[in-house]
Formats: sequence, structure tokens, C-alpha cells
Amino acid sequence: MSVPGKHPILLVDDEPEILYSLKGLLRREFELHTAESGREALEILKHHVIHVIMTDQRMPEMTGVQLMCHVKNTCPEAIRIVFTGYADIKAVVEAINNGGLYRYITKPWDPDELIEVLHEAAARYDEILEGNRLLADLREHVAQGRELVNELRKQDADVHRADIEPAAFTNAAEQLLRRLDKSIQARARTIEGV
Repeated sequence: MSVPGKHPILLVDDEPEILYSLKGLLRREFELHTAESGREALEILKHHVIHVIMTDQRMPEMTGVQLMCHVKNTCPEAIRIVFTGYADIKAVVEAINNGGLYRYITKPWDPDELIEVLHEAAARYDEILEGNRLLADLREHVAQGRELVNELRKQDADVHRADIEPAAFTNAAEQLLRRLDKSIQARARTIEGV
């Protein structure tokens, strides 16, 4: 069940004490799901929409990077974060290259910084979703525009399509362009670190 206004986050760690600590820290800010293994995390992802997944790197059976590779293929919009207590540069490179990682965090983390990183990740998820919706709306608008143009080309006195008005088409186009400009500006600020 989704909590209105809270981004659903999946926390994965084979140490129950870490999950307990994270739940205490994050429960007011986010809708939390927890898993003690990669396999359990994948099962949760089958039944819940997750915006951000944060996993420990060092776990038995499946590492955090291996989990993120699965997540990248099954839930590509989910923002992926790996954390570990080990300074393993090879795992960092592998996670970034193969798991499409958003961030890599080392233990112990500063609680305020961790909350900030998770809010940034949730905002990034929202940007991705809005970009996907915008593209779908643009495709629909272009299809309607093509239909309008074709209809106008073959129009005769008896043919009138009330659902395709030139003024409505123009207004919708202007709204989509404003959304596109806003999305592009937000993306540019994210890239520039503003």
C-alpha cells in the first residue's frame, strides 16, 4: 500500500540491526520496505512500485551490484544506491558501469546527509517519470497533429471533427512546450550541480 506524499524506498541489508536503524531514521520521511537479501528484494519489487532502492554491497548469495543489475533490467526507473563499509573501488566501478548506479555511499553515513541523498534520489525519480510522461504526451500530441493535418487536407463542407480543433491543438502544444522547457531546465540544473 502506497503512502500519499511519501516516496517508497526499498532498503536491502543482510544485517537486521542496520535495517532497524535505517527504519528508525527514515520512517517519517519515506514509505519504507526492507529486505535481508537480494532475492527477497526482487520479490518485493514484483509486488510494489519502488522509487529508490538502497542496498548494501557485501551480502551473501547476491552482492549489491548484482542486485542492481537485476533492478536495472526489471525496474529501470528506480533510482539505485549502493552502500558499504568497505572501501572497494572495484565494486564502485562495477556498480556504476553495470548497475546504472545513482550514488555510492560508504558506511558509516551521516544521518542528515543520507536523508538528503534519498530526497535527491526521490526527486530524480520524479524527474524521470515526468520526462516519460512528457514524451508520451508529446507522441500523442504529434499523432493528433498529423491526424488534424490529414483531416484538413481532405476536408470538405460535410466533414467536421469537433474533437480536433486547431485552437485546442495549439494550446496543448504550448502547454507541452512549457513542460518540456521546465524539464530541460531542471535537468540542466541537476547536471550543473545547482
